[in-house]
Amino acid sequence: MTELWERDAHVLADDVRRGAVSARDVLDTHLDRIERLDPQLNSVCHLDADAARARAEEIDAEIAAGRDPGPLAGVPIGVKELASVGGWPETHASLVYADRIATCDDTEVARLRAAGAVITGLTTASEFGTVSFTNTPLHGITRNPWDLTKTPGGSSGGSAAAVAAGLFPACTGGDGGGSIRIPAAYSGLFGMKATFGRSGRGPGPFPSSLNPVRGPVVRSVRDAARYLDVISGPTLTDPTSLPKPPVPYEDELASGAAAGRLHGLRAAFVTSVGFAESEPGPAARAEELAHALVEAAGLELVDVRVELPKPGSSWGVLSTVDDMSFHADDVKDRLDELSVVGRLQYESFSHLRPDVLGKAIRRRHELLTVLAAIWGQIDLLLTPMTPKPALAAEGELVGEVNGKQVTLFGMSAAFAAPFNLSGQPAASIPAGLVDGLPVALQVVASRHEDLACLAAGAVLEEARPWPKLAPYAYEA
Repeated sequence: MTELWERDAHVLADDVRRGAVSARDVLDTHLDRIERLDPQLNSVCHLDADAARARAEEIDAEIAAGRDPGPLAGVPIGVKELASVGGWPETHASLVYADRIATCDDTEVARLRAAGAVITGLTTASEFGTVSFTNTPLHGITRNPWDLTKTPGGSSGGSAAAVAAGLFPACTGGDGGGSIRIPAAYSGLFGMKATFGRSGRGPGPFPSSLNPVRGPVVRSVRDAARYLDVISGPTLTDPTSLPKPPVPYEDELASGAAAGRLHGLRAAFVTSVGFAESEPGPAARAEELAHALVEAAGLELVDVRVELPKPGSSWGVLSTVDDMSFHADDVKDRLDELSVVGRLQYESFSHLRPDVLGKAIRRRHELLTVLAAIWGQIDLLLTPMTPKPALAAEGELVGEVNGKQVTLFGMSAAFAAPFNLSGQPAASIPAGLVDGLPVALQVVASRHEDLACLAAGAVLEEARPWPKLAPYAYEA
């Protein structure tokens, strides 16, 4: 029998629902681990243990009375600090907002609560969610439990580090350019970016850039499916939000129907998308796993050339407009409190020219047109998730890939961000280790075909199971 902290979120919830373990014991186990292991990781930036214990006791009382608290009953969850939890700090991972308190839960958090989750604390993120490492003036450096000298990624870095170390069974995340998938790849987790709009936003602003989505940071595919089933659906404040899927994702996975739908689909594997390429190590591990998926799922492997227009400027400009439209007035007189990237983001926004914005919009259209032509030949695109393994914990803005100097985008987000601009679902699936660090395979499907990504993960989780926890999880 595994320890409580080793169990997947859906296993814990089912154990709590049937009375095999109490929600209070589950919570206390994880709080103890946070106290002992997080000082070196720096992944949890706020805890409300008293409120969490009170909620856990409510859940135990509901079960004792014969009621079902919901599909996430008793699961302690950490919330990425870019989201809002009523009564907790609402920092956006920035010193500028260090003293601000949220007035309400956002939709994702409210839906998790309603499903029986125990909202326990906040996890660290990169400032405004802009970079793929987690190091801010507000909270300092967050470290990877696979190697404390490396980053767990960003912007959902604290969530990934906490889940990989067994501090939480699940955390919230967000992916505007790889911010779930990159931390998942760096931390040995399954990472799922759903179709844009799958989970409605509110009461805060919906993302006018059409890039970021909310979603799970978890260890297993079934956890991701259950989480998405809970948070999906429209909101009145988000005109881009989509209806819930007609059949829950978890039901599709459990019945085997999801895996069956993969049979005969056309898949292409590439290690370059034209403007960016992978280093040999991550490429080799991803290719091995891609072939394992083709064989296990009965895919048809096809040869397709993928030459995408470089999306960096379009993605960066549109994301900056999205963020700074709501932050610029607050930060303009406090620039010395921002990170280097935060200051650059403000300067870019404040000096944005119409022609630059127009070019960004046109580049997105160009990318969508190219991707539409590619998807006329395939159903799934398989790539390395990141061009190289985890970067230094402090963060790097410039580095090398295959001996060529590239920016942070080229080192981490090059395979991820195009599919934020296109709104397509994409999953990061652990593919093994390179120099002792996790790397991953990315599976990208057509819009609304989230189930294909989940099914690919489920097939590989059975055929090529990955370690659910980092070595650091067992050090205390």
